[in-house]
Amino acid sequence: MNNSLLASFIVCCVLISCSFCYGDEVIILKTGRKITGKIISRTETSIQVEIKVGKSKAEMTIPVESIERIEEGRGLEEEFQKKLSAIKPTDLDGYQALIVWCEKEGMKSQAQRVRVRLKKAEIQFLKDKYPDSWCRPCKATGKLACSSCEGKGEKIEPCPRCTGRGDVECRSCARKEKGALDCRRCGGAGVYERFDASKGRKVKTRCTTCSGKGKIECPTCNGKQKSKCEDCKGKGGKASKCEACKGKKYDLCKPCESSGVKGNPEKKAPQKEGPVQEDSEEETKTPKKKPVVKDNPFGR
Repeated sequence: MNNSLLASFIVCCVLISCSFCYGDEVIILKTGRKITGKIISRTETSIQVEIKVGKSKAEMTIPVESIERIEEGRGLEEEFQKKLSAIKPTDLDGYQALIVWCEKEGMKSQAQRVRVRLKKAEIQFLKDKYPDSWCRPCKATGKLACSSCEGKGEKIEPCPRCTGRGDVECRSCARKEKGALDCRRCGGAGVYERFDASKGRKVKTRCTTCSGKGKIECPTCNGKQKSKCEDCKGKGGKASKCEACKGKKYDLCKPCESSGVKGNPEKKAPQKEGPVQEDSEEETKTPKKKPVVKDNPFGR
């Protein structure tokens, strides 16, 4: 009995030491999915892993039967950080290569982070290349917030009942002072009569429902004197996709032709597919007639 307890204790110590000795582990599932994180605990049926989601951390339990293998040592996150820190701010090709690597390793959130940096690097590249002519209205992005929807991507038609406010006057306390109602238990007096058996008569008692004030807060609106509009559910109206920008929230910048630089100096002329045959003026003016058959093909 003592030997079995000692053996189990040694196994636990080994597992705990393994989880602290190594960095992030790469857990490859049988489905092909890769999970990078630190193994916190292991059992015969499952392992518990601590993963990073942006700046926050989360824990998840993975069944052992769904795991194909575990690659211990330096994790993909550490390798990603090393590759990212090695890229110069102006190295656009380096960012593109890192995006391809992230997608290959199944690191979608990291790939999105690199895309954001790449976009900023492209804008800075244009500003450095064209210091005097980069487009100021769109800040070299080539896009402007849609003037029709103010960059929201949708328009809200005001609700006819609340006129776009999202709330209406409370029917229970709209005309009452400070949104207070008379206490039903004491009738607004603050006290009520009850029969006292020890005295053999009715006595006045302080109302505990309203604490002797005679007024209670409106339960419908909590004393605000306004309640949510039921027609628009408090939204102020019905949202619909902006027709001007088709819900994209932006318009292409016209001064720079969406290039980020005034005059669009890097604009490429459209390629011609080949010479187009044009009809002569006589052919265009005179409609083509169908051939007339003089002889009767069916005979007389």
